[in-house]
Amino acid sequence: MQFQILKLIIWPKKINFEPQIVEFKLGTVNVITGASRTGKSAIIPIIDYCLASSDCHIPIDTIRTNALWYGVVIHTDEGQMLIARAVPNGDKPSRDFYLQRGNLVFIPKTIENGNEKIDGIKHILNAIAGVSSLNLHGTADNVPLQGRLGFRDLMALVFQNQDIIANQNIIFYKTHAVEHRQRLRHWFPYILGAENSKTLEARHRLDYLRKQLNGLIREKSKIEKISIKWFSNMTGYLNVAAEYGLLKAAFSRESEPEYLLELAKGVVDDIPNYSRTTSSDIKISNGELIRFNRESSKLSSDIASVKKRLSDVERLKIGLIEYSGSVAKRNERLHLSKWLKDVAQKTEICPACGSNDHPSANSELSQIAVVFEEQENLAGNVQIIPESFAREEGLLKMEMDRLLKEKFAGQKRFDQVLAKNKAARDSFHTQQKMFLFLGRLQASLETFGELLSGAELDDPIEELEKEIKELEGIVDLAAIQAKVEAAEKKISQKMLTYLAELDVEEQYREVAPIFDSKELNIKVLSEDGFWHFLAEVGSASNWVSFHLALMCSLQEFFLTQDNSPIPNFVIIDQPSQVYFPKLSRGKELDDAREDIPDEDVIAVKWMFSALANSIISSGNSWQCIILDHVDSEIYGDIDGIHEVAVWRDGEKLIPEEWITAK
Repeated sequence: MQFQILKLIIWPKKINFEPQIVEFKLGTVNVITGASRTGKSAIIPIIDYCLASSDCHIPIDTIRTNALWYGVVIHTDEGQMLIARAVPNGDKPSRDFYLQRGNLVFIPKTIENGNEKIDGIKHILNAIAGVSSLNLHGTADNVPLQGRLGFRDLMALVFQNQDIIANQNIIFYKTHAVEHRQRLRHWFPYILGAENSKTLEARHRLDYLRKQLNGLIREKSKIEKISIKWFSNMTGYLNVAAEYGLLKAAFSRESEPEYLLELAKGVVDDIPNYSRTTSSDIKISNGELIRFNRESSKLSSDIASVKKRLSDVERLKIGLIEYSGSVAKRNERLHLSKWLKDVAQKTEICPACGSNDHPSANSELSQIAVVFEEQENLAGNVQIIPESFAREEGLLKMEMDRLLKEKFAGQKRFDQVLAKNKAARDSFHTQQKMFLFLGRLQASLETFGELLSGAELDDPIEELEKEIKELEGIVDLAAIQAKVEAAEKKISQKMLTYLAELDVEEQYREVAPIFDSKELNIKVLSEDGFWHFLAEVGSASNWVSFHLALMCSLQEFFLTQDNSPIPNFVIIDQPSQVYFPKLSRGKELDDAREDIPDEDVIAVKWMFSALANSIISSGNSWQCIILDHVDSEIYGDIDGIHEVAVWRDGEKLIPEEWITAK
């Protein structure tokens, strides 16, 4: 990914002035040198703010009160992109952005209104970086600090502000905050290429497949538990069916489950209308019972039909009566047909407009009277309809009474048969029990079928286990950790190359340090053979050298990766501060030069030289911006360095005329 800074722009609050534009070169070391309080240390906060930071650390007063918008022009693989952001509203960062994209963008003199919001800018930056939209943990749960990686998280690797560049405890930008630190720790394997989008997709796929597999295993386990009970009871069910005369085929406890299921289905599919128990002494009574059942079933059906028709007639009658009432009320209100005809015949004055000059008044009134008369006739017609429904209702009630009496008589005959014939009564009860048994058997057949299909789950389970095993190889923690350690080793070895060019103690030039991405720290080997974190190393000159060596090594490592999401620029603020502390307290370089030891001047030159050598050796594929007090007498003879601006003698980030003009 190409992502370097071309320009930084500040639009003035006084719009009669031109915007302040600071231009940078790609693939080189860019230097802004200047005195104190000229705006150098505002560069990182301004660029960070324009790149959709959720907070704002741009210095207050001069740099905020004299500006309306801040902006940067970015060079990307797809062309240039201007991102501008309105100044904060008090202590609240603005959500208004102005975006322009193209092969070449132009800088407007003023920006009236934004055309994007912060979420849109973040989405665009994420797309340019190519970061995955998946979270790290691979589940739908909201795991703290492991949500999707964003372009904003990567800013930790490109900014080395004044508080960080020589810090022995903190290596990366904003990682003093626990949230930023922990997120970066979790995502560093992805940043180093030990994980990629394929890994994240595999992790999410694994979560889904494991849930599917667990569900199938639970289902199979449940089926197996039920199967034990079913096989012990199935022969009992079939024995009962045989006693009712429903089953003639032979079977035993050793019969195959499929055979037992087939027998049970045959019993259910051939449900008889009566018990098949053969007893010659109850044949006649049994026949009467069967006839009664048939007659009773038909009577019940007829009664239900008549009952429904009665209900329909009642609802329709009520509806017609209500409608008749509505029409009658309308007729009462509009009972005007006769009156209108009388008016038309008795007067020459139009009753509607009161005019004598209305020759067609009588004809028009007659037409209106006809309409009213139709409404009145309609009301009369509707009142007749419910009478026919009343007759239908009476007939249906008579039919209902007849059917109920017939059913009562049949029930009485049935009771008499049962009372006279004990065998018939017993047969009836047996029949009822038989049908209850068949109902239970039929309800159980679906479960029985599932029991036998339990073996069908073996293939899906085997397929899931096979895919899970393949995916586990992709997300194997040991394999990922091995890749992380290999990447850390490459970076650490490259650091040793640059430590040899920087101002560190001699023993640190002999053994490569260890870049520990899990701890976001650097370890060095002491003279007694123990590894120690950078915080235990003395001298700020060592600290700043390790920071610079790591920044060069990381950028070179990212360039070797396919589709690395890391922007290929680094901005460093005041790397010389450990050698020229007096300058940070306000003393100018020219005044302090006579007090600077030659070895300190040489050490600072080594800084610029190491950064330039790293960029040149990488084919000018990354960019460094240095903000410092030192001037070209320190770095002027070093190849690969471009002086962007000298902010001295009244030259500043915010021009003096912006402040003094009224």
